Amino acid sequence: MQREEKVRNRSKLDIIYDILASATGGVRKTHIMSRANLSSEQMNFYFNTLLHHSLLDAEKDSDDNLVYRTTQKGIKFLHCCAQIKSLIAPIVKVRTQGELLFL
Repeated sequence: MQREEKVRNRSKLDIIYDILASATGGVRKTHIMSRANLSSEQMNFYFNTLLHHSLLDAEKDSDDNLVYRTTQKGIKFLHCCAQIKSLIAPIVKVRTQGELLFL
């Protein structure tokens, strides 16, 4: 019998990371929704927050469609998140294996 893996809900930070990573090249909103696996309700909530904090920017493309792009501030945020994830990865691994963790 195989041990069942728990399905872990993504944290808000994980969702923000996915949105910003999806938009680094400049894409339409629907592309970000599908790449980040978000509902339209979730997308609107996070989009407004990211636009308000200048982590994401909107511009019109040559076909007059709105295209969203991760700003320099957003890219810096992505780099910081990646560093944090690499620092905590060993701690999370130990914790999920049920070993004692002493800090």
